[in-house]
Amino acid sequence: MKDIAKTISNNNMFSLRINQVLDFLKTKNVVLEKLNAIEIFGGVGQNDIAVAKSVKTFEIWEIDGKLKPKLEKKFPNAKIEICNSIERLSQYQNTSKFDLIMIDNPISVFGTGKNSSEYCEHFDMIKNVGKLIGNEAIVIFLVNKKPFFFNKLKKKNELWRKRRQEFYGNINTNDMSIPFLTSFYTELFRNMGLTTIFTNSISRHDPHLDYFIFMLRKNDIQYGDSLKTFDWISLDPLFSRNQSDNF
Repeated sequence: MKDIAKTISNNNMFSLRINQVLDFLKTKNVVLEKLNAIEIFGGVGQNDIAVAKSVKTFEIWEIDGKLKPKLEKKFPNAKIEICNSIERLSQYQNTSKFDLIMIDNPISVFGTGKNSSEYCEHFDMIKNVGKLIGNEAIVIFLVNKKPFFFNKLKKKNELWRKRRQEFYGNINTNDMSIPFLTSFYTELFRNMGLTTIFTNSISRHDPHLDYFIFMLRKNDIQYGDSLKTFDWISLDPLFSRNQSDNF
């Protein structure tokens, strides 16, 4: 477990992985220099440096005001907003839209003060991501397909497992396949009125974390007959069996 924690803290490794994401976008003829981009969970910004250097404009949301001087130093040309990103997005009515939306979300439950377990991964904000999209945008977020649990955080782990089960449905959320997750999020976005133009996943920390990349386009239809999360249990075994054949 200590080795895993050490690996997770290796920012250089993660920086290299975000470069792979950018390289993939170039293969899809995405002109990075024309994109207006935003990072929803700024942190110290280590994994956003390569992105900020590549795009037209860059905005960062970060809840910890103490990090603002460090972010301003790393990103002198970026707009930095200190806010609760999830609440900010929930109430978002700004006319500003983005072409590239980065969501470097925490990998467990999180929050502030007495509500330190109020949120979980990207679950509480993904439903509002369309507010940041004009006609189309690339959305990149972290998915924990095979989570690891620290023994000292038993209560937190239990809540984390519960939130994952509620979000993904009646499946084994401790070991989810890439094909299942790709189909899950494609359907989720479809239900939000967002059509998937292309998608991919790139490992950030194998076998646990992946960057999921979705090129999304808004449409005029929001479907009311989408599969609910508890329906996916019948599909996951099929996706797992056919992964090598169909994906």
